[in-house]
Amino acid sequence: MKPKIIIGFLILLCACQKPSENKTLKIEIVKELKIKPEVMMAPDPAQARLIESDSGNYLFFLNHKNLQFMDLKNGKIVKEVVIKYDGPNSMSRGSGIASVEKDKIWTTFRPHAIGYINYEGEIQFKKSIPPGEVDITFVVSDFHQGLHCYGDKVFGMQPLFMNHHGMEKEDIQKISLIYSYDMGSDQTIWYDVYYATDYWDKGKKGSNFSWVRRGDKLYISPWYDHEIQVFDMQTEKVTSKVQAKSNYVNSFYYVDEIPGSIEEGTINYLSHDLYGIILYDKYRDCFYRFFYPGFKEDKEYTFESLRSLYRDRPFTGVMVLDKDLNVLGEHLFDKFQVHTYSNIFVGEEGLYLSLNNENSPDYDEDHLRYMVVKFDFEK
Repeated sequence: MKPKIIIGFLILLCACQKPSENKTLKIEIVKELKIKPEVMMAPDPAQARLIESDSGNYLFFLNHKNLQFMDLKNGKIVKEVVIKYDGPNSMSRGSGIASVEKDKIWTTFRPHAIGYINYEGEIQFKKSIPPGEVDITFVVSDFHQGLHCYGDKVFGMQPLFMNHHGMEKEDIQKISLIYSYDMGSDQTIWYDVYYATDYWDKGKKGSNFSWVRRGDKLYISPWYDHEIQVFDMQTEKVTSKVQAKSNYVNSFYYVDEIPGSIEEGTINYLSHDLYGIILYDKYRDCFYRFFYPGFKEDKEYTFESLRSLYRDRPFTGVMVLDKDLNVLGEHLFDKFQVHTYSNIFVGEEGLYLSLNNENSPDYDEDHLRYMVVKFDFEK
């Protein structure tokens, strides 16, 4: 019998907020999709991307240990990339699938290396990334923390603090967030790109960020800070920093001391606000920045149920920003309405949001379910 954990979460901030500074956006539901995959898969794959082409729309996703292309109309797998875990093409030390570029599937490796495989799962290129001023454990990647090619250079990220509790505030400005590898000169550069100088002014926040590309710019969106930085891949400098604050993100989690238990740490994490994935919409030339307000719930949870809220928090919202990162407005979804930890992407018809929040009464583990939406700023 698993012990019950009684959660006393902070009250949802949106319930008692002052009049909002950001406009509240209404959504237009363009359509809903319900797809029965022909193969067994998770209803919310950890990595998923929409591939739109003249021949149709396909979902490119990581399914268990292999990469698959699935037709969105009928759920059939049209291509599979078998990931190998032994022999000369072993991905046993892989740390993430980073991006897709024509016939290349970029990836990262432990302890710290980048490379790419072809559609036969063969490693075509692999290069170690030396650490910058501060040593790193490994470089990481996924579809929202990917590698970006610009000219001969490949730009990657290292978003995590390696010694959170042993660091001092001034150490943050030693931990560079962006590196590049030059395919022509075989050189690695770490750039003067760091979390904000006031990042720990009120306490020790965690570290992580999502980033996205628009043209020759990379947009760095931290999970635990309002500021978005814009990095120019041509000049290799930060060209602007913008405070893009949600009305609903007002209480970050400060971890000045190690929690007394895993349960305590989980409760503290869920009861505070944070940001999530940032996406760029090339069709409407805007950005979507997701956020998660902290909440309280007067019920008992098993620890397994509590952990499930990491990926499927009750309340999710999205900010819409224009190309200059001005906030056009934001929308807070209904409780357990959508899943935005992963499995979200942009298409020509709109923003695709998974309806398979694991804690929703409508959760369907046998189907992929999406709501395609637009926002009223487009009118």
